[in-house]
Amino acid sequence: MPKLPDFKTDEELVAWFESHDTADYIDEMEPADQEFPVILTEFPTRPVDLRLRADFLAAIEALAERRGVPYQRLMQIWLLEKLRQEAPDLVPQSV
Repeated sequence: MPKLPDFKTDEELVAWFESHDTADYIDEMEPADQEFPVILTEFPTRPVDLRLRADFLAAIEALAERRGVPYQRLMQIWLLEKLRQEAPDLVPQSV
């Protein structure tokens, strides 16, 4: 069983964990005692009928899969980013 290296900085630790498979080190790791509060917020939503070219939608779905998010969520993120650029005064502060 390989041994975890000693890290001098948090950045070094993060870089190592992002580039290595930790399965071989699982027995050496200690469980974390930290708890993180989960804040669930519910915003009202409305369905939208949007017609897109099939090849555009296929590309969006492929990118969303690469990023590990549902394609509708990726589209919501893009729309919010553009809205913040074009009309930041119209974006609610709670978003």
